[in-house]
Amino acid sequence: MQKAQLYEAILLVNRGIDDAARGLERLKRAKDSGLEASYFDEKLTLFEMHRALLNGYLCSNIQMSEERDDARFGKMHREYEKKFLDEVQVYRDVHVVEERRRLERKPPRVSFLSSEEQRAWERLYLSPPPSVEGHPSPEGEANNRG
Repeated sequence: MQKAQLYEAILLVNRGIDDAARGLERLKRAKDSGLEASYFDEKLTLFEMHRALLNGYLCSNIQMSEERDDARFGKMHREYEKKFLDEVQVYRDVHVVEERRRLERKPPRVSFLSSEEQRAWERLYLSPPPSVEGHPSPEGEANNRG
């Protein structure tokens, strides 16, 4: 059974129980019928109990199936990412996300640096620390004084 058909069948079962419950409620409210209202209350309780048991059973089994599908499709997607996701596509994806955020009047999550900003960032973060270039570090200077 296809997923959509399976979920539709569950919907139909629940809809049927809803219909049956409404019918019992109408019978319970029927005037001059001689029917005992408490009898219908008991049957409604049984309907709901069986619905809960059935839905629990169905959902538990569906959850296991969905988790298997998640793992299978997740593996397939990771393979896709390894093969087809390149830097240009990542840039395009980020651009789409940022454009959507701009239209929603939200601040950007990512900012693109100009060439000058990129050079300043590289000088600040990619240059080796002073002690590596032969310049003593502040700790080294203190040790040399003593």
